[in-house]
Amino acid sequence: MKYHDPLKQILSQTRPYWDRDETRTAVRWAFGKSLQCRTAELGGEVYESENQQRTFYHPCKSRPCSSCGYRATVQWQREGWAALPDILYKGITYTMPDVLCSVSRDNRPLAEALSALAAKVIQARMSTKYGLRVGVISID
Repeated sequence: MKYHDPLKQILSQTRPYWDRDETRTAVRWAFGKSLQCRTAELGGEVYESENQQRTFYHPCKSRPCSSCGYRATVQWQREGWAALPDILYKGITYTMPDVLCSVSRDNRPLAEALSALAAKVIQARMSTKYGLRVGVISID
């Protein structure tokens, strides 16, 4: 049996666990938007004829949403791959010690700054050691 909107079912059934003050605001916002997606809460358009009426509810357009965001994410990935030059490349992953993860998780500007700093470290290292100018794509 295939479920219709399984994410919405899970989020609505587990709302008491995530809809709390101690949960990050961004998480609560994203989950709330996903629950509202394609419902009357976000409004919609009604189309009708003499013998039929259909309502199309507006999507939430939130990236984390399983119905709206997935398509946007796939499109973003395709555009990203198309923008890369057709040459060999290397991937580098910077990780953070687990004791600092909660600090950056709860502070979005800090997480973005750390990502930019890691990119600058890579560029400086390659320039100094090899005399190369490298492009870096940073994904938070």
